[in-house]
Amino acid sequence: MPISELVTNQYYIYITPEEGLIPWDIYDPNPANCGFVAYFGKVFQAVEKHLQKIGLIFYVTMTEMHQLPSYGENVIVVMLGDELCRIPNYVHKVGAIFKCYGGTQQIIGCNFLNKPSYLNLVTTLQYVRNWVKRLPSMVNYQFHNFKNRLSGSNKNTGIYDIPLGYYNSEDLPIKDMEERSYDVFFSGSSVHERYPLWSLQYWLKTPKTISREQMISSLNKFQKKHPEFKVQFSVTAGFGATDNSEVEISYSKKMMNTKICLAPRGTSSETYRFFEGIKYGCILLTEALPSRWFYDGSPAIQIKDWREIETILENLLQNKQLMEEIHQQSLNWWETKCSEAVVGEYIAEKLNSL
Repeated sequence: MPISELVTNQYYIYITPEEGLIPWDIYDPNPANCGFVAYFGKVFQAVEKHLQKIGLIFYVTMTEMHQLPSYGENVIVVMLGDELCRIPNYVHKVGAIFKCYGGTQQIIGCNFLNKPSYLNLVTTLQYVRNWVKRLPSMVNYQFHNFKNRLSGSNKNTGIYDIPLGYYNSEDLPIKDMEERSYDVFFSGSSVHERYPLWSLQYWLKTPKTISREQMISSLNKFQKKHPEFKVQFSVTAGFGATDNSEVEISYSKKMMNTKICLAPRGTSSETYRFFEGIKYGCILLTEALPSRWFYDGSPAIQIKDWREIETILENLLQNKQLMEEIHQQSLNWWETKCSEAVVGEYIAEKLNSL
């Protein structure tokens, strides 16, 4: 019997109502050319190993907040792309919701009153804008909770945080730090999208653009001051885009060969790059991260200002023992907090407890 026939639950990719349902064999590594589910295919394989229930229907979506093909206690939603941290309108109609980016928005890394800066100001403005966008979903959620209390029902759909995982990452061997080609590596865009002239984002810029421009400027200075170190970085056109060098050497192979991975914020403070770097045992330099079970206590070095990285990089690259320690901590963090097996078991445990 094929292993896929042993699956006792149904899995579907559901992007929009217009596109409809895509049945998903979770043992297919790349269903319908959807790169964003590469990680979660293995997650769901682990779910099946630990799940004590059958007959569940999993809908894997990016940001569908309003409509599902069906509802019920056996319907489980896995939402991968909602950077606004909203609560779906159908929350009271399903058994559980697992969300990348979570169901609560946290204001982090932008203490504007104590440390005024342009980046902190724009980040605070973005937080307020996102909060306004989240408000209807929060009101709807509290309204249904209030109705349940009035009726004496203890129904309360669980909303659980899960990690982003990687995006189309290859399964490559882990290399020793001494054998890695790049001392410092970054490849990514600095502009999320091209805003029109009349857009406020066009004039103010976004936290992503401001943060990454600061990082690239500081990295250029470090590279000029320290030509003895191999610094590999490139600015791409957008998410998922590659630079010319990645035609011959893939992004994953570069990550495998990286000692220190720079992981600046994107549109959200959470990025795939965090998990891709941790997976290969890189030393992660990142901005402030939200408090979630898979971030708290991680070995990633969280910095407040990318203009500080010159000193941080110097201290790291001149201390091989420290780098080796963090390298091992990163590998251990992936295995115990972020790997597909761990996240699958986490989801199964939550569902088994319902």
